[in-house]
Amino acid sequence: MYAIVDIETTGGYADANGITEICIVVFDGNEIVERYETLINPLHRIPPYIEALTGISNAMVAEAPVFEEVAERIYELLKDKVFVAHSVNFDYSFVRSQLQLCGYNYDANKLCTVRLSRKILPGYQSYSLGKLCNALGIAHVNHHRAGGDTDATVALFQLLLEQDKDGHIAKSLKRTSKEHVLPPNVPKTDFEKLPYTAGVYYFHDEKGKVVYVGKAKIYDTGSAVILAIILLRGKNKILCARYTVSVLRNAAPS
Repeated sequence: MYAIVDIETTGGYADANGITEICIVVFDGNEIVERYETLINPLHRIPPYIEALTGISNAMVAEAPVFEEVAERIYELLKDKVFVAHSVNFDYSFVRSQLQLCGYNYDANKLCTVRLSRKILPGYQSYSLGKLCNALGIAHVNHHRAGGDTDATVALFQLLLEQDKDGHIAKSLKRTSKEHVLPPNVPKTDFEKLPYTAGVYYFHDEKGKVVYVGKAKIYDTGSAVILAIILLRGKNKILCARYTVSVLRNAAPS
């Protein structure tokens, strides 16, 4: 059973921001079993640029429940299900953080529809949700609202299940797979090509700008890069997850 999720937030990382809206669709692989959607009072001011993006204003969430009031409902919907989202680590980090603050120990298998789309549906110019849905003919209304984005992700995930002839979804769910921790726009094969030696590694965005630099001394470079992604927190983690499109290794550090 899958829980397909989308959230809207007051900012880019969970440590210092709150959720303003959440939608969860429980999906059995064929049909929608249950759907839940609500605005949430984040107990943070919504910045003007976020309001312009989502259309969610401070006035709209003023009378909405705080997360603690809906935490039990959200936990029950997510419990024992695979957590699915477009750029899954973003949504998962917020939901898990908020549940933990409310006393719920939440840990789930995750699937990222960005990474899966790149594997199962290769060759598209963009894998952003809006552009990919447009290219695939999937209806996507209410962009940047939790309900509209979740409904589009459900349709996309259903297509991925139908087209997954090589078992990529099952492989991604294996405990030995590190797919869920990798930046969604970087193929896993790029990490597998990294050498088993010490070195300096660079994360680049699509324009070639360096968004993170790390050093591998004890570990081999490939393991060190994956470990760095796991351990990154806050703004660095969001930068790497959302914007990294390539990982390059330089000479061994002195």
